[in-house]
Amino acid sequence: MGWWEDAGLDVLVDEAPRDWLARVAPPAARPASAATAAQPAPAAPQPAAPPVRAEVPARAAAPAFPDTLAGFQSWLASSDDIMMPMSARVAASGDPTTGLMVLVDLPEAEDPVNGRLLSGPAGDLFDKMLAAMGRDRQSLYLSAMAPGRPSGGFIDRGQGALFGQLARHHVLLARPRALLLMGEQPSRTFLNLGFVEARGRVHDVQLRDGAVNAVATFHPRTLLQHPQQKRRAWEDLQLLMKLLG
Repeated sequence: MGWWEDAGLDVLVDEAPRDWLARVAPPAARPASAATAAQPAPAAPQPAAPPVRAEVPARAAAPAFPDTLAGFQSWLASSDDIMMPMSARVAASGDPTTGLMVLVDLPEAEDPVNGRLLSGPAGDLFDKMLAAMGRDRQSLYLSAMAPGRPSGGFIDRGQGALFGQLARHHVLLARPRALLLMGEQPSRTFLNLGFVEARGRVHDVQLRDGAVNAVATFHPRTLLQHPQQKRRAWEDLQLLMKLLG
């Protein structure tokens, strides 16, 4: 579905398959006399009707997000404004007062069952990356842009826009000193750059009440698929360690 959306297909043509190559007989030509007789006499010109102003439906107001971190965490777990089953949601974890926030795109397939983010093979690699930095999960605040695992692991355009708003508000409330963006979607949302282009330097992410320093790197699931990139990921983590002092 994502491939078709990127290709520009955004509407179905018909409910049932159609044979586009089937031969269609051309309509029979009408006799000229009959065609002429069938034409009505030209009507007298009528005064132009005044233009009708189209009524544009009003946009639904964006939900008002809670303005405290605890309230926002509770809202993410229980709000009906997020079209996602409660059983698919996975809460953020760790300690937001540590000054380091790590952001991924969405929970892994096994995370809703296990009740925590990065709980499978990608999580094992994530723990090893933290250990190399001299940290563990309690020394950071880990969250996902999506509050839960969408069906099929696919985020459509509308969901992506909402999850981007949620993520920016989450960072605003957590107030980290440094933000580690793991993977493509977090980097696109906060830096407007793919993580490959964004990595290797520190970025200033502008928020409503100031800026936060951010570093982009690989998502652990990408490193499992491409282990040769682990050296570059370690370079990013070293940059983050210098930033944190």
